[in-house]
Amino acid sequence: MQSLLPDWAPNVHPMLVHFPIAIFLTALLLDFLQLLWKKEWLHLSVTALFIFAALVALATYLSGKQAVDIVPVPMRAELTASNHSDWGLYTLLYFGLFAALRGFLFWKELDRKRVVAILLFCGSLAGTALIGKTADLGGKLVYKYGVGIQKTK
Repeated sequence: MQSLLPDWAPNVHPMLVHFPIAIFLTALLLDFLQLLWKKEWLHLSVTALFIFAALVALATYLSGKQAVDIVPVPMRAELTASNHSDWGLYTLLYFGLFAALRGFLFWKELDRKRVVAILLFCGSLAGTALIGKTADLGGKLVYKYGVGIQKTK
């Protein structure tokens, strides 16, 4: 896998990490629009995007676990790295369970009920808090501690 990466990239994690965030936020936006307009294509798209976001989150989490073994983490950043990993796991578990719930409710057509749709949207919003915390810790690793950054000459 390392040979497929550009020479400036220490691992694939930084290139993957933004995809589940973007997919999840797109699903959140479409979920909100679905509350306003009852369109079948929105209904199907939202469910598919949440499931896809969970799958991409899994790949991103696994690449992050690999990155910890490849990229040197300074001693002073180890607690932040550990917290980032923990929050990444919480976010992944949330994504997975939430996607499974949405898939089940879609299959049973229970998500078409207004109250269920509103509760699911609230659950989507809760997911953004997990993303925010995980991203904050990841940003701290890179921008405060320089983890994964190559020094320029």
